[in-house]
Amino acid sequence: MRRLFFYILAIILTATSLQATYATTPIAAWGSCSSLEKKATIGGAPYHCIKTARGNFAYAPANVKSGAEQPKTEPTIAAEKVINPIVLKAFNAYNHASCKGTHPNFTATYLASPTYSPDMLAKQKVLFEHAMSCYSAYFDKPVVINIALATEKDYDFMAAQKSGNQPLFDSHQLPWIQFMMHRIDPNAHLGRSAGSAGWSTATNSAWVIMLDSSLNTTPDAHIAGHEFVHILQSYSKSVFFPLYGDGSTSADYLNLPTWFWEGTAELFSYASITPSAGAFSAQMRDVRNQGKSAPTLNKISTTSGVVSTLKIISDPANPGNEGNDMFYALGSVMCEYILGTYGYGKYWQIMKNAGVYKDFSENLQKTIGITMNDLFAQGAPFVLSQWKQNKF
Repeated sequence: MRRLFFYILAIILTATSLQATYATTPIAAWGSCSSLEKKATIGGAPYHCIKTARGNFAYAPANVKSGAEQPKTEPTIAAEKVINPIVLKAFNAYNHASCKGTHPNFTATYLASPTYSPDMLAKQKVLFEHAMSCYSAYFDKPVVINIALATEKDYDFMAAQKSGNQPLFDSHQLPWIQFMMHRIDPNAHLGRSAGSAGWSTATNSAWVIMLDSSLNTTPDAHIAGHEFVHILQSYSKSVFFPLYGDGSTSADYLNLPTWFWEGTAELFSYASITPSAGAFSAQMRDVRNQGKSAPTLNKISTTSGVVSTLKIISDPANPGNEGNDMFYALGSVMCEYILGTYGYGKYWQIMKNAGVYKDFSENLQKTIGITMNDLFAQGAPFVLSQWKQNKF
């Protein structure tokens, strides 16, 4: 379990996903309109025509007043035609076949709040069922997973959830839930989603938190897979890895540094849901865009800059707020290099060996024959080639 400092600073900014739920067609949320206060029903919800802060007219939710900021439309990412060989190897190395099977080692209990949309619940179940298939084989016994789904209105519901006679969420998760619910503002017009997951030794079960804006109509497809990677990691450190700490000290992040923890979740989640290597390459480029929020760390133009920045975000006491974004943006590229260079079996062994070697560098040396600093230097040309594709 992560200490609250890392839970708030590291996971909040990185495990939260923003998803646009508007369209640009004439009769659509935030589509253009010509008559002020003209009303429309879109997706079963009431909308009206307002004058936005930019001066144009657009359909907004009925509770949004004129002068509001109109969300910007994010461009659709087209699959890349020219794929870096290491990216191709990373995509092909991922065990896609496992995601097409069943999940005999997982039993999921879905705990949906009364305000959570039944349609959203059905869509989320499809995503979670897929994620469970991807990772069921890595568990050595049947595992119960409690998946709690709620909106920004449902703190009391989340706080009341139990597994057996034990509270499902403890003093680490509840403040995170409350914080994230305050950040999810339906009036911001962007469908906000947040996820978190882990393993509870108190209940001997896994838990997943899935928060969605009450206006969301489509889940963020990658969050389910991302959180299931964290279940795998948390279960491993609690059950397989007795030397792994509970996240209460900085030393607990030496055997699996946060860039590897979060970079793996981003890498595996998108590898599991993208249909082709080209789509995967394009999606990983989008993951790197999280580095835009780290203006003093994202200006990487040399291989030595890659190495020095990776060293900065490897120090749990050092990165600060910008490091939280770079755990995902830069960590995912380094993880991509490891997967593409050393393969899926070795990658999994690195996670397992976190319980054997307290120091991550020693783990790497024993598992793949190279220290962490040497790995940074070896992977720097690839990391730089990918990083330079994004404009920061």
